[in-house]
Amino acid sequence: MNEHITVTAEAELPITPELMAKAFWAMDTVQQADFFAALANHIQEKSPHAYGFGEMQWCYLRDELRKPGREQANNMHMALSTFAFDFLPQLSNGCREGL
Repeated sequence: MNEHITVTAEAELPITPELMAKAFWAMDTVQQADFFAALANHIQEKSPHAYGFGEMQWCYLRDELRKPGREQANNMHMALSTFAFDFLPQLSNGCREGL
């Protein structure tokens, strides 16, 4: 990752997965929701021809999460995805519409 945050005119801080994780977990739920909105806006702005909200990137991420040694990352990803189906209407037979 080559991104940095300018802390002062003389100092930059590298953005690492650890730093992003700490920052995200320090946010309250409103800020976390704002983060996801900002992520969506960034994807749409920087990749206007990407399918939706970067679904292709999430497919690549799925492949990475299935690799040996990525079990903890996959568990966290699944925890973040837990409520995804709450946004799809449930049918009387238990299946979901829109899948």
